[in-house]
Amino acid sequence: MDEPSKSDRIVELASKLGVLRPKDLAAEGIQAEYLRRVCDKGLIKKVGRGSYVLADKPVTSHLALAVAGRAVPNGVICLRSALAFHGLAEPLSDEVYIAIERRAARPRLDYPEVKVARLGGPAFTEGVEHHEIESVTVSIYALEKTLADLFKFRNKIGPHIAVDALRAAFAAHKVDKDKLWHYAKLCRVERVMKPYVDALAA
Repeated sequence: MDEPSKSDRIVELASKLGVLRPKDLAAEGIQAEYLRRVCDKGLIKKVGRGSYVLADKPVTSHLALAVAGRAVPNGVICLRSALAFHGLAEPLSDEVYIAIERRAARPRLDYPEVKVARLGGPAFTEGVEHHEIESVTVSIYALEKTLADLFKFRNKIGPHIAVDALRAAFAAHKVDKDKLWHYAKLCRVERVMKPYVDALAA
């Protein structure tokens, strides 16, 4: 494959995958150094350590989720980032909250800034949804799981955020109470959440 063909293929992959990683080129027999050359041509741009997108793609909160989703494929978008995705918080364009398995190595990203939550067992594996964002399949916790997690990590992110999120979710009629109690028990926060849920559901 000659250089122009390699450049075209890199642009094609960036368009198809949404976020291009150097490992994507290995299967194509293209050396990673060609990424820099295609960047220099202004066809793609680097948006963080080992992450490339089409040059005209704007940097948004959705792109941040896509970059994190590709860089940390075994992680799950959680807490404030998941809440924003579900439409109940302001989007975050430069940081992402992501859950990883308790013993997993901490992700190393310079964009977006990663806020890590460590979970284990069913508290990590349950409640995961898969959404297509910027052509990337991203794992994100369901709203009810997100609400339970906000209470679980309330001392880390602020209890007012958890309470405000719960209030907003009920006001928007987005909460399945059976699912909410399931995840509240799973995260061991049902006693903390119950007074707020009872008041909001009344």
